[in-house]
Amino acid sequence: MGAAAEFLVGLAERVATGCDPTSIRAMVERASGGQLDALGPDGQRASTLTRSGIPFEASVSGGRGKFTPAVRYITETATQQTEFGARVSAQLAAIRDLVAWLPNGDETVADMLQSFVAALYPDPAKIPARYRSATWIGVVHHAAAPHHAARLKVYGGPTIVPGALERLCSAWPEFAGLASVPDDEPLINTAGAAIEVDARGNVNHKIYMRTQREDSAVPMKLVRYFGDPAWELLSEFVRCGADAAKLHRFRWFVCRQRGVGDPVFGLSLTAGRDDDLTTLARELATRHHGTTDAVDALAHAAESSGANWRYSSIGLGFSPDHGIDKLNVYGTPTWSAE
Repeated sequence: MGAAAEFLVGLAERVATGCDPTSIRAMVERASGGQLDALGPDGQRASTLTRSGIPFEASVSGGRGKFTPAVRYITETATQQTEFGARVSAQLAAIRDLVAWLPNGDETVADMLQSFVAALYPDPAKIPARYRSATWIGVVHHAAAPHHAARLKVYGGPTIVPGALERLCSAWPEFAGLASVPDDEPLINTAGAAIEVDARGNVNHKIYMRTQREDSAVPMKLVRYFGDPAWELLSEFVRCGADAAKLHRFRWFVCRQRGVGDPVFGLSLTAGRDDDLTTLARELATRHHGTTDAVDALAHAAESSGANWRYSSIGLGFSPDHGIDKLNVYGTPTWSAE
């Protein structure tokens, strides 16, 4: 686990966050449970978070001409547990502990995040172990809160237990309408949900949808269901180097988010086994971060910590007020000893 912590500390130094290395190390250790093995005891992927099974993915963000002075990562607790219920119990404990790193984190915030998990999985002990990942935990360290967490996000699966979306919408009406694709649409399916709390106590509600690979109708279907924002984001990927004739080869993730103001739309392109997103990521960063510094910092931090680096996903965001106003670039460092 120390290698991942050093990677994050190195990344923080490169993107000028001024974040406290001790806090970064402590939080990633608690969030991951100190486990980064790619395989579980049964020989299967330890986590569904990454293609390799390693429960760790890092990212940088920004938009409108500058990158954000922040380090972001997603991880998963208790990936070596073989029972779904045991993983959920360990993850709930980690979530409650991590809330204490938010500047305004208290029991109310912890209860809300745990209630989100309970809405997805009312009886975790009854869920088969073949469902590999129950929750993922997202953490953001930002220059504005150098000794704290700037954001804490909990992800979960709304399709494992029937009625999960209805329970989420009942508890938090902000989720209502975000999963806007018909249930019988074969090419775009609901894939995830998340609830996020920031340092000011603001709450965001997110639903993720996933497309099928290798179907030429996918780009058209994205535009049909999500309109001009989808068209603008797909076009921007093409302008920055993606082959318009091969967009359907990728798996796309749609994110619809509601917090303060109108819902925000995001679209992410994910790398297949043989895809190298480096050139596309750097071109998009030039346009939307104003520099490749943050995107390059991911690779440099990986190299400095003894890891190989691979960009795994690139996400663009669209808001009604600003158009294309966000670029997130994701990837995973891997260490040969793991």
